[in-house]
Amino acid sequence: MSSDVLKDNSALHEYTKIVQAKEIQELLNAQADGTAIAIPEGVKIADLEQYLENRRRYRGNMTTNLIDEFVEFVTATTEQYTPTVHLDNVPCFVNAKQMTGEVFFNLGDIHEPGHGDHTANLTMDKTESFKELLKINGAKQDQRTLAEWMEDWRDHIEALAEDGNTILPIGPAVAAVRKITIGASSETTSETQTFSNHQSAMAEVEAKNRDQMPAFLRFTCEPYQGLQERTFTLRLSLITGETPRIGLRIVRLETAEEEMAQELEEKLRTGFEDTPVRTFVGSFNPGK
Repeated sequence: MSSDVLKDNSALHEYTKIVQAKEIQELLNAQADGTAIAIPEGVKIADLEQYLENRRRYRGNMTTNLIDEFVEFVTATTEQYTPTVHLDNVPCFVNAKQMTGEVFFNLGDIHEPGHGDHTANLTMDKTESFKELLKINGAKQDQRTLAEWMEDWRDHIEALAEDGNTILPIGPAVAAVRKITIGASSETTSETQTFSNHQSAMAEVEAKNRDQMPAFLRFTCEPYQGLQERTFTLRLSLITGETPRIGLRIVRLETAEEEMAQELEEKLRTGFEDTPVRTFVGSFNPGK
């Protein structure tokens, strides 16, 4: 095939692409209101905004783990928007499960949608004491480990007897945990108690020092910075064997988590009371 023929074929191919692009653009203009464009293959678009003195529009993301800083920044930013843009509803989405908040300053609305790329994010951090409480939840500790844990966190702990009301001195309660002994008797009973576990109808394994043995621990701490102090109850149960172990479980943890999420949402709702920011429980993805 001669070079002239190849040139003719190449020119025809390019002409065909131009015609096709024109037809596609006419279709896009009809369907997309001129907001999309057909670009021939091989064409690269370069954004020159970085070379301009000012950006075309303001955008960015602010992150913090402090409620007060989050509220202050969002309030100040909405005030900067107000002179030029009428803000009726700046959404703040509170994710109750993740304990986070996200504000979209330029999300717009259904009639005038924005890009949704100017945001502020709040991510609540657990305090060290709350992390320690969650770490021990569901654990099965030996006597020494639990006793040392109680001593380390004694400023946060209150020991309770099996009735759930009688407060035990923390010193004797720690000592009772250290001195758990296992004894056997032939008494037969169907009663199940926190520190009594029946292996069979003929044998009873029982924890001694039960008068000082805590059945519950109240653990008081600030779970997240900025939220109110809260008291959690740990239920203790004896697990018998060659070496006794104590299981710990937070009572109604899910309920406490729901209450903390409600507290966060209420704090943000109150903080944004005199602003165009409106809070919603949930999350939002502006898409592309």
